[in-house]
Amino acid sequence: MIAIVKAAFNSHITDLLEASCTDYLQEQAYPFETFECPGAVEAVVYANKLLQNNKYTSIIVIGAIIKGDTDHYDYVCQYVTNGISQLSANYTTPIVFGILTTQNEELAYERAAIDRMNKGKEFAETALFMINAFNKL
Repeated sequence: MIAIVKAAFNSHITDLLEASCTDYLQEQAYPFETFECPGAVEAVVYANKLLQNNKYTSIIVIGAIIKGDTDHYDYVCQYVTNGISQLSANYTTPIVFGILTTQNEELAYERAAIDRMNKGKEFAETALFMINAFNKL
């Protein structure tokens, strides 16, 4: 079973990513559970807790960090990137980095819209690829 952790912050983007991710998993008949947390920073903590359960074959972390007028963007991006990297190094469960980090809302929407890049679907494809690859080891 795959766990999807979705940040609620910038939900107009993360909801689209989640929808295309879960649509693809349903098409593939792969079971999943979704969880929501306040933002991308909290998604790292949530993923860590789920990894400790040892219940999931993969964790997909979905979020959208959009640059604003302050340095907060840089700190959040750094924290989330380092946090997920650390989790990936400490656990053998594949973690998919489904966090958009964009310079503006238009670029985030371009990557989240189902009729465009459809990154949510890519997150699901990556999770299934990694699960299959790990099963072969």
